[in-house]
Amino acid sequence: MKGTLQVFKAVASAMIGVGKKKNLAKDFEATEKNGPWPYIVVGIIMTVLFIGTILAAVRFALS
Repeated sequence: MKGTLQVFKAVASAMIGVGKKKNLAKDFEATEKNGPWPYIVVGIIMTVLFIGTILAAVRFALS
């Protein structure tokens, strides 16, 4: 669970463009242990949710 939360935090901070070197080092260590797939999957999920939120907001504003 803690690893999943770390992946979500890493992807969220990457999406908004903020982060600390300490957390970046943790991310690289986790990527070397588990591979990049958790970050890829979470990144795709969060991107789809972001686009869906934007589309819903636009549709709400235009209706």
